[in-house]
Amino acid sequence: MKSADSVKDDSPIYAASRNLMVDASFGWLIKGWQDFRRAPWHSLTYGAIFAAIGWLLIYFSWVSEIYLIIGLFISLLVVGPALAFGLYDISQQLEQNQAPSFRRERSKALHEMGHELMLALLLSLVFMFLLILTSIVMNVVTISGQAAASAAVPLSNTAFLVVAVIFGGLLFCASSFALPMILDQDADAMTAITTSFHAVWLNKSALALWAMLVLALTAAGFATALIGFVLIMPVLGYATWHGYRETIITK
Repeated sequence: MKSADSVKDDSPIYAASRNLMVDASFGWLIKGWQDFRRAPWHSLTYGAIFAAIGWLLIYFSWVSEIYLIIGLFISLLVVGPALAFGLYDISQQLEQNQAPSFRRERSKALHEMGHELMLALLLSLVFMFLLILTSIVMNVVTISGQAAASAAVPLSNTAFLVVAVIFGGLLFCASSFALPMILDQDADAMTAITTSFHAVWLNKSALALWAMLVLALTAAGFATALIGFVLIMPVLGYATWHGYRETIITK
């Protein structure tokens, strides 16, 4: 007979996921819009904060060095989860037929701060690793006769775009369901991330469509000078929560 420790060691490091229909994400958006209508003032408040952060990043992108933008972006990895937690908690409160409360949303975000910071740290390390790797490659390609280690050449726009695309893909896979799982199950960051990656891999077609919808709506937000984020970001947050509920099998 196996001991309790061996049984525990054999358990998977991620939660099980359901198989989704390819068009499942459209249902998530419909439910997200319904949540927006049930909690309009809370939704608009969070949406306005997201829009304000976007304006801040755009402003500094015009007047500052790229390294300051990178620092702001990494800071957003810490602030973003806290804002997303508030949106997920609103959907959870609505599920329980409760009136949304800013106090509960703030309390929930603070309670999970440790897991949020760990998730932000892991994603920041990945981002910095990609920057360093791309910088080394660019130095080797563009500088002849010099040691790459001693070269100090800034990243080109193309290289930075490559980093952004790779990091964006990793961020999507890692965070699609990680934050809702941390909120709902009090899961640690690594378990939440591996669960999210597993769910995305299991439902590649459905999550690819979801990623395209997120990109399209985000582009629409930028096309409206970020004013559209006031509506779009809350709906996407609520839709993400419903996607988690439909995808991840919880106890």
